[in-house]
Amino acid sequence: MFDRIIRLSVANPVFVNLLFFLVIAAGLRSAFSLPREEFPEISLDRVLVTVPYPGATAQTIEELIVRPIEDELESVNNVKEYKSFANEGTASITITFNEGTDLQAARSEVEKAVSSVQNLPEDAETPLVRELTLELPVVSVALLGDTSATLVVDRVADELRDLPGVATVNVSGGAERKIFVDLDEQKLRTLGIQPGQIRQAIRSAEANLPAGTVEQQGQDIFVKTEKNLRSAADVARIPISPGSPLRVGDVAQVRETVDEDDTLFWVDGEAAVKLTVGREETADPIEIREHVLAVVPRIDGELPAGMQLRFAEDFTVSIRDRLDTVWLNAASGAILVLLVLLVMSGFRQAMLAIIGMPVSYLAATFLMDQTDLTINVVSTFGLLIATGIIVDDAIVVIENVQRHLEMGKDRVRATIEGTREVLLPVTVAVLTTCLAFVPLTMVSGTMGRIMKILPLVVIFCLIGSMFEAIFILPGHTADYASTDAKDSYTAKLVSVLKAIYRPFLRGCTRHRYLTVLLVTLGFVGVGVLASTMPLQIGAPGKPFQLGVHYELLPGLSKEHTRVQGAAIDALVRERLGDEAVRVTSLRVGSILDDDTGQLLVGANRGQLRWQFEMSDQLMAEYPAAVRELRRYLLTNPELARSVVKEVEAGPPTGAAVTANLRARDIGQLNAAMEDLKVFLYGLQGITDIRDNYGTGKETFRVDVDQDRAALYGLTELDVAQAVRTAVDGLVATEVSIDEEPVEIVVRYAEGRSRDRSGIRNLVVTGSQGRSVRLDQVAEVVRTREVGYIRREDGQRTVSVLADTDREVLPPVEAAKRLEAHWNEKLAGRYPGMDLSFGGEVDELSESLEDLPGAFGLAVLMIYLVLALQFRSYVQPLIILSAVPFGLMGAILGLFSMSYDLSLMALFGIVALVGIVVNDSLVMVDFINKRRGDGLELHDAVEQAALERLRPILSTTLTTCLGLLPLAIGLGGRDDVLAPMAVSISAGLGFATGLVLLVVPAIYLVVEDVSALGRRIFGRGQRAHEPAAVTEPPPSEHERQTGD
Repeated sequence: MFDRIIRLSVANPVFVNLLFFLVIAAGLRSAFSLPREEFPEISLDRVLVTVPYPGATAQTIEELIVRPIEDELESVNNVKEYKSFANEGTASITITFNEGTDLQAARSEVEKAVSSVQNLPEDAETPLVRELTLELPVVSVALLGDTSATLVVDRVADELRDLPGVATVNVSGGAERKIFVDLDEQKLRTLGIQPGQIRQAIRSAEANLPAGTVEQQGQDIFVKTEKNLRSAADVARIPISPGSPLRVGDVAQVRETVDEDDTLFWVDGEAAVKLTVGREETADPIEIREHVLAVVPRIDGELPAGMQLRFAEDFTVSIRDRLDTVWLNAASGAILVLLVLLVMSGFRQAMLAIIGMPVSYLAATFLMDQTDLTINVVSTFGLLIATGIIVDDAIVVIENVQRHLEMGKDRVRATIEGTREVLLPVTVAVLTTCLAFVPLTMVSGTMGRIMKILPLVVIFCLIGSMFEAIFILPGHTADYASTDAKDSYTAKLVSVLKAIYRPFLRGCTRHRYLTVLLVTLGFVGVGVLASTMPLQIGAPGKPFQLGVHYELLPGLSKEHTRVQGAAIDALVRERLGDEAVRVTSLRVGSILDDDTGQLLVGANRGQLRWQFEMSDQLMAEYPAAVRELRRYLLTNPELARSVVKEVEAGPPTGAAVTANLRARDIGQLNAAMEDLKVFLYGLQGITDIRDNYGTGKETFRVDVDQDRAALYGLTELDVAQAVRTAVDGLVATEVSIDEEPVEIVVRYAEGRSRDRSGIRNLVVTGSQGRSVRLDQVAEVVRTREVGYIRREDGQRTVSVLADTDREVLPPVEAAKRLEAHWNEKLAGRYPGMDLSFGGEVDELSESLEDLPGAFGLAVLMIYLVLALQFRSYVQPLIILSAVPFGLMGAILGLFSMSYDLSLMALFGIVALVGIVVNDSLVMVDFINKRRGDGLELHDAVEQAALERLRPILSTTLTTCLGLLPLAIGLGGRDDVLAPMAVSISAGLGFATGLVLLVVPAIYLVVEDVSALGRRIFGRGQRAHEPAAVTEPPPSEHERQTGD
């Protein structure tokens, strides 16, 4: 089959060139349409249920919302775990499904389960169910000036939504339009009217009900009842009860106003409304950024006097920087690859190999477009890894054609015979490389799912490379290969290299047992070294931005929280300089907790985020500034807790150390939590120790005496509604005015005391019209409740969290010490309590569980392919001996460059399996061919090794040098991707030296053992299998003139 394809390519240059340009055109079209992002948007196999319940405590939400929903979730299939979170005012439940579950069907099941929950609180909002994905905002803009101008805010948000690629614009801060129904308490008492009656009357007045259709003159006509409330005056005119002359306006003052949002924002110290722009799934965030930058000045010029719109936070900085880093390193690697080819193969042969690179890349981008992949850090790194590999098959083919040209053959004959001789092993080599990358698509965990794109991109490149080598390269080689190869400087260079290599080869084959023994001992030694290297998943990133989450003592106001935030901002600006800070964003009233992914609400909570202008001075001063910031936060008596959020180079994985404790006794949980924190404070290298057990606000709990309340015709619901009306107000309904949602809130008129005495003196009217003071039917107890409650699989959970200085104490080592302390000192003290780890350690453990299997699967699949080609049990093992050589090189390379065994480094080691066997595969194949030609064993081994010297060195140098810039940071450092580049380049480089020297020795050792077996047992089979040779042997002239 190969022979016919080769001859077709050689005989039809027009077809070959048209095919070449077709691939280029299709690839370019796809390349320009692929969106760019930092990390691929992936499904986390999670569904989030959120139920807002304004004004409710965490314990109330746990009892009335969380537990009933958890009970219904027991019927949902394929649930791996669920975590619930009860915060002041909000309930959320995150359901994690088994990997591979259909998330659309799972979401539908969850929606069905949630909708079946009976008796959710009437004032709780409608549950929201959505799928969680790893997605980041694009940019944010800040509207300064009159933050209560809701119509202006809406207009700006609408203009931003109309930009190409924009999916969402989330508005935070500012104010909300509301209609307040301020009840006259005295009139209600006199008329015997309950607040609940007013609320129900307003609800009933907003009536939009379809009645069906009627037929008239052959046409269907819709019938509906419609009553929309459009203003405060409409609300005031609502009858309190059917047929009653009393209107809502008779017992209340009804007014429309704006109410301050729960969350407030300041940008560079100025109060602002923040508008955060999110993208559509297929949109390019960098293009969206350009659109926003272009439109902001125009919108700003159209704003009312005193208002200003400015560009605030830019979340594409890291995307642009990291893509630039990878592209620059890729360009540097490509130049080095070109130089290697020029030196080793000459100009024409180098051009023939290089011309295959755009074909491979553009074929890959075409396949990426067809499979909905994007241009991101991971996919770009896949293209970079492929830079040196995709020319390997072309190098082997061109080098063998050149060898035939050096025998004096013409270009057509040399191309056909040279290509035919190596195309089968080259195809197998590409297949083994693909097989080594396939298991990486099966690694679980967030990082595993993100990295799943990398092997796909490499495989796409290899498919394009193989396509070019089979269909296009023979035609180009027959037309353009250099015919003066025999006397070229490259031939002379190769002769010198062979002269240097030959004595080392003969020494290793002569002392083959000693050679194999020394390499085995070296492998054991490197294994011991590897056991001392720490494991970790993350790495610090460039300081594009810095964040601080902080909490004051419960009960303090938003103004106190803002003042503390301003003081922290001043410290950072003083330490780094105003010119280093591009923008500061301060959020008060809620924080988005990175550790739990939950929105924590409270006036005492604040969140600061700085974005910096990158410079050498910032890089130099940043570490000391962060240490000073941590000291300030730790010693500030105003702060109840705080945590510094530095940029991680990889995707978010949570805190470095997250120790989860689970039990039913909350008192025991708190005690164990404090014991773990005490131990962590004693470890050097631990920072930002915290827990997620929240002490809530001071609470007035109303305990209703049901018997006494019944005497006045009161139920617990009547009392609860009356108290809520007096404190926060009852939300009657939500209407649409000017296409904007507006809540109608029923409450007592302002001026009533809201302290404990005022609540106790509240007069409540029963259904029989009888009025009574609250303290006669209920007791008002002063207490302090939990601020937020976490539950896992139906049990209460608390967590101790910490970050680490990775140079001093890696996260995995910190978790090991904490677990050992628990087992030795604390487990016996807290029987029945479970300790588990989450965050970064859990992510690493989840991915590491799959890596040994992925490595083993790669080796097994490669062995099967090799056994199929060589029809031998033993020879695939000789070829696979290159794998431990590669492992040795990878470990030594990582150690010498002070890298830990990160997850990315281990990914590189798995991928290395398929790359390192390529050289030994072709060498063993050529040894078999030379033996099939009739050469004696030792002569066949030596001649084959010498023949393969140039292609082995060329392919190794192109792959290693293609990755070298990223490995050493020549075009910019990336601490997440660099370890994988080091693993592959160092592993391949080291393995190549051993392949050239040790594989021939191993081949001879196997033949010695085979011969000994034949002598002892009188039968047996050589390790060599002539049947593997599928091409006709070379002529006598070829053997005599070849090196």
